[in-house]
Amino acid sequence: MICDSQEEIVKFLSSPLTYGGAAVQQIDTHLSHVFLVGARVYKIKRAVRYDFVDFSTLALRKQACEKEVSVNRRTAPDMYLGVTPISRDKDGLRWDGGGEIVEWAVEMARFDAGDQFDELLARGKLERPAIASLADKIASFHLGAMPKTTMPPGEEFSDLLDQISTSLHEHEIGAKRERDVARWTTLAFAEHKKHAWLLEARRRHGWVRHCHGDLHLANICLFNGKATPFDAIEFNENLSTVDVLYDLAFVLMDLVNHGKTEYANLLLNRYLYQMRDYAGLALLRLFQSTRAAVRAMVLGLPTQPEPRRRMAERYLDLALEYLNGESEPQMIAVGGYSGAGKSMLAAKLALEHNGQCGAIVLNSDVIRKILAGRCPEDRLEAEYYSDAATAGVYDRMFKDARRTLRAGQPVVLDATFLDPGYRSRAKAVAKRAGVSFKGLWLTVPREVLFGRVSSRLGGVSDADIAVLEQQLHTTVEPQEWRSVDASQTSDSTLKTAREILRYEKE
Repeated sequence: MICDSQEEIVKFLSSPLTYGGAAVQQIDTHLSHVFLVGARVYKIKRAVRYDFVDFSTLALRKQACEKEVSVNRRTAPDMYLGVTPISRDKDGLRWDGGGEIVEWAVEMARFDAGDQFDELLARGKLERPAIASLADKIASFHLGAMPKTTMPPGEEFSDLLDQISTSLHEHEIGAKRERDVARWTTLAFAEHKKHAWLLEARRRHGWVRHCHGDLHLANICLFNGKATPFDAIEFNENLSTVDVLYDLAFVLMDLVNHGKTEYANLLLNRYLYQMRDYAGLALLRLFQSTRAAVRAMVLGLPTQPEPRRRMAERYLDLALEYLNGESEPQMIAVGGYSGAGKSMLAAKLALEHNGQCGAIVLNSDVIRKILAGRCPEDRLEAEYYSDAATAGVYDRMFKDARRTLRAGQPVVLDATFLDPGYRSRAKAVAKRAGVSFKGLWLTVPREVLFGRVSSRLGGVSDADIAVLEQQLHTTVEPQEWRSVDASQTSDSTLKTAREILRYEKE
């Protein structure tokens, strides 16, 4: 309900005269009035009170503005500049002047709306470096977020599922798709029952934290050249105190819904390298399905315009897709000399698996950088390539592979596997997990390998010509792995690998 008139203040903030004649763009939501002018954005809370939020008094609105700034500075410190008072003196309303304070505004640095991730994606401008930057940002944010080991009554995940199901049944989408809503409810509760113990264990061990809460593509932008989540849920901390993988699941689901499964796979894998939350992957399809169902619920509300209500059905379809059937866990190892194209093939094979985010890729080069406390693109000194350091890399890779397979997810290992002992260990990991194992060895003529390594620009591998020469002189190639000709294009390599894997499966 509306508790007080803010007409005079809205008129003041929407007038170009307030900003020295600069043009003003006004955006109204059910909770805020937003004013975009020049390099700044000003946002005031509407004087409203609902079941879930109370902005009915000036004191409460000030508190809410301060909370919004503090919450969002966790991910966007340079965007959220502070809280500014609007006052009234004998001459009328003015910024931060003397007299009575009549309103409070969040002041933000403005960014180009075209730099929102949803807008970049729509224009074909969202690129892999931005996704990698986002993964690093979210992982860093989640690692530093405050854990919460207890939850108040009514905030269990099963309560959320019940609220979604009830809302879907009550609105238009429930009438049109009654059987599908009922099926989603049955599948979601069955998946929850299967993993209820894990949800509770993760809470006890600190994986439930004060997160963003609304991490979809429209709430992420490129700001100062870096992926920056903004507009986190600040008005109800219970809504944003969630499992970290549930927080991540929103943007993963959003990417899949936009047909960018390869970006979802990149985001998930880069995030996991830093979080090492492989055991939690057992919950990912429930989390993504729930996020899709929430979107169906919100877009299906009667207050939404017709085009958005039609979008609700696509999200319901996606919510069902996540829960229909399961990905068959298996392990594929891709080995070969530096420059053979292992990482390209591993990334493509990851997308061959069932499951909307594909398989988990464990890349030895990235693991080496993470163990060294460095970014994947940083170059490492020679000391990080000692035999002892390499043994530590493979130990980490095999341990994370075991956790991923136990979580029911397929794994693609991406490493040179020059040492027969590491090849044997990879096969043993799969055998102990009770899943199939396929080893692929990429073969490339020497001159092609040298050409590829010498022309590399960027990437995560530090191998140079000297390293390649040593590999070629000391390695005994595996006889038990299937050879894949990787001398041509990445697509032809994938085609050959597909044929081998399909034949061996049959």
